[in-house]
Amino acid sequence: MTTIPTAHRATAVAARAVELSKVYGTGETQVVALDQVTVDFRQGEFTAIMGPSGSGKSTLMHCVAGLDSFSSGSVRIGETELGSLKDKQLTQLRRDKIGFIF
Repeated sequence: MTTIPTAHRATAVAARAVELSKVYGTGETQVVALDQVTVDFRQGEFTAIMGPSGSGKSTLMHCVAGLDSFSSGSVRIGETELGSLKDKQLTQLRRDKIGFIF
């Protein structure tokens, strides 16, 4: 999956992934679904995630939405870092923020 750096804009960032990686399995069965992806999703804008089957589109969106864990990097929804949240806090964040407008 290839990402293009986002140009600086005045609109606030609703969600951000920085050097996000997601690896499934180990050894010969290891699959790198995301390899240090950095992307901003800005408030009031639509973002299209495009790529061939198996390129990591769904994995990216699941990690950014807090629906799946990630192997390394960071994900923020607003000012909240997802990697530091416990399960109960993450559940509350999902209740409060899923459906947020980019």
